[in-house]
Amino acid sequence: MRTSRHLEQVLAHAENRLAATGSRRPTEVLPLYKKFLKVEEHRLRLKHQAGGSGREICARRSELIDILLQYVFCAAAAAARENGGAEVPLALVALGGYGRGELNPFSDIDVMLLHRQRDEISPNLEEMVNQVLYLLWDSGFKVGHATRSIKEAIAQANRDMRTKTAMLESRFLAGDRELAQEFRDQFRSKCVDGREREYVEMRMQDQLARHKKFGDSVYLQEPNLKNGCGGLRDYQNLLWINYFKEGSLSMNQLVGKDWLSESDQRRIERAYDFLLRLRTDLHYATGRATDILHINLQEQIAKRLHYFPRNGQLRSETLMRDYYGHARNILRVTERITEQFVRGYVTSKTRALFSFLPLIGSDKTPIGDS
Repeated sequence: MRTSRHLEQVLAHAENRLAATGSRRPTEVLPLYKKFLKVEEHRLRLKHQAGGSGREICARRSELIDILLQYVFCAAAAAARENGGAEVPLALVALGGYGRGELNPFSDIDVMLLHRQRDEISPNLEEMVNQVLYLLWDSGFKVGHATRSIKEAIAQANRDMRTKTAMLESRFLAGDRELAQEFRDQFRSKCVDGREREYVEMRMQDQLARHKKFGDSVYLQEPNLKNGCGGLRDYQNLLWINYFKEGSLSMNQLVGKDWLSESDQRRIERAYDFLLRLRTDLHYATGRATDILHINLQEQIAKRLHYFPRNGQLRSETLMRDYYGHARNILRVTERITEQFVRGYVTSKTRALFSFLPLIGSDKTPIGDS
């Protein structure tokens, strides 16, 4: 696999700063992790300020965290061995947005620690897990985490749609690779196959509720970049439904299947990149994880993103015009494709659920088997 120049630089920095930490106690290596992270985060911020794209900056941050977590995992394993613990099969897996490889500056780091133990967690495993989490928390991350066997992970995914969606984008980070792959295989066979209709219906319920909660319109003064109409979640929702329908998380696959034209793909890819870049700057401007583009921040962010007053318009007005155009493109394209996807799932019982989609709400739409 081709390694990006940025990744090569981060790996070289990590090798220089962190390679000798494997035999040292977590309390000793923590300052090194913090310093490494501070330097690399500063470089990312400079790259963003220089015009780095939304996807690029989010992907680079994900790569940075990957590298740090791999060192954290190795340090935790070494500490557990030093304390007399036997080595246990354990896999560190990224979930959700982190699994997707998209992290804004203050995004949560969601991970799962997979193990093979059937009954209570052994002291050795508990020690290893605690060491990993300690190093993450004390490095300053907001971590969402769970420690599960494959059986427990599968059961939880089938109980909760959000958990299932987060696991859908799982990605191996460190530890027992075979264990992580076994989980991926079982997830597909036990959480996806035969459950397509159920998942699509739940995703559409979520989309409808989300749009209502966050204004039901693209044209809000203070839009929610993630959950609003035409926001990041609408784009992601399309990919998740596509995974259950076609087995792919790629927009390219939609073009190959003639669900999506190349011109529409370019539009929504540009729109998604714009929203990621805007969200990155919103995090930097506020110093925290947030999705609402408040009106009192719009002029400041427009200036930071190199907008200029034009034709009597403020910077913020030009920024918001661009935002509305991109959000409208995402909403239009994703609703149209989602409508095509769900036609096979519409029954007399579920018509009301999908009625917000233009053609599904029409009496002319054929109804599937009830």
